[in-house]
Amino acid sequence: MKSITHNCTNCGKLAPLDKVNYRYTESGLSNIVLQGIQTSTCPNCGNEDILIPRIEKIHRAIAQALANSPGRLNGEQIRFLRTHLGLTGDKLGSYLHTDRTKISKWERGEDRMGPTTDRLLRLLVAVLDSDIRPAVSTIAEHLPLISDDASNQWELHIDSATHQASFLTISQAA
Repeated sequence: MKSITHNCTNCGKLAPLDKVNYRYTESGLSNIVLQGIQTSTCPNCGNEDILIPRIEKIHRAIAQALANSPGRLNGEQIRFLRTHLGLTGDKLGSYLHTDRTKISKWERGEDRMGPTTDRLLRLLVAVLDSDIRPAVSTIAEHLPLISDDASNQWELHIDSATHQASFLTISQAA
């Protein structure tokens, strides 16, 4: 059986590849796990490379999943959605009829976004991202099911090959 290798980005030497479930904190979200990500630890220099394929599609899958998340959006999720849409705080504020100071407080967790604004942001994600737009009716149908509970009680798992999303409660994920 031929082993799969990768050239280390630090020293250029060949390093073996492994598939793992990877906690994707670089997204700015603490509860995202990418399934089936290739990693490589160089036996020569110890450098670890994480190979995330089709990052734009993964971010789109995360955004769509957050729009359908079971609980109210938290600050880091609001920030992720804003940046995914390429909006400044001022621009998002104009859509939500508020100012960038309020957006900043939501994103930092200093204030909680109200339930109506939470639902409007989810619909904005579907309308402003043309690849998610076909799912707008699914997102709209989900709105009455959103729990008022905090969104940090679950992890979002994204399959890196299929971009399918699944929510697992923290106790299931452990």
